Amino acid sequence: MVPSISIFLLSFSSLFLLRNSLPVNDHFTSQINQINLKIAHLESVLEETNQKLIERDLYIQESERRMNDLADKIQHLNSTLSSLKDDSLHAETRLKSLEEEVQLLWSALRKNNFDLHILKSKAEDSDKRLEEITSRVETISGIMNEQWIQVQHLEQALHIAKRALKAQRKASLARCTFFKFINSLHDDLRALESFLFGERPIVGSFISRAMDHLKRCYSMTKKYHHQLQSSIKDLMKRNELTASLANDELVFILASAIITFPLMSAWMLFSS
Repeated sequence: MVPSISIFLLSFSSLFLLRNSLPVNDHFTSQINQINLKIAHLESVLEETNQKLIERDLYIQESERRMNDLADKIQHLNSTLSSLKDDSLHAETRLKSLEEEVQLLWSALRKNNFDLHILKSKAEDSDKRLEEITSRVETISGIMNEQWIQVQHLEQALHIAKRALKAQRKASLARCTFFKFINSLHDDLRALESFLFGERPIVGSFISRAMDHLKRCYSMTKKYHHQLQSSIKDLMKRNELTASLANDELVFILASAIITFPLMSAWMLFSS
């Protein structure tokens, strides 16, 4: 467009030069004036168009600069978006991990609550059992105190019974004919020994040996008497009829009778 305008201007310039060199009429003069006006108008339009072109070039440059800036911003935003996506993926992974940890913690919390409930139940049961045991201990302690008092009374009664039994045994021994006979014989032999020992040594030696035999016989008799009491007591306890009669007094009398009867029979036989 610019070259066309330039050619047009050159053509009019040539015509203007021809007008100055050649005489022309008024009609051509008015046309030339009109053409000059048009040229002036076209020049102003051209100048205005050039200004608009310059402004458009500047606008294009500014637009290109803005587009470059926008491209840079878009690239930066894309990189930021990619980074955010990566961060989002990492955040989602972390979120899933945290959710799993939360689920595990909830499971552990529920288990702890259940265990705590069980422990509370056991503690309540233990408290109840402790109260029951404490009550039983107090009851048993009271019973033990009563039994201890009864045991003390029984010990006193047993001590009294032992003393009475000992005295009764002494009385029974004193009443027993065989032991009375042995004791009197022992006393007589002692008196005889003291009477004869100094004057007749031979008789004294016989008397001493007789006394020794008599002492051994007495010791053996006491030993077998105790053994015989145990045997008689066991036999009486085995029998239902005699079990209730198996007391120490009756057993002692029976054992003494069993030992005394053959000796007294022999004594009476030799005395007659």
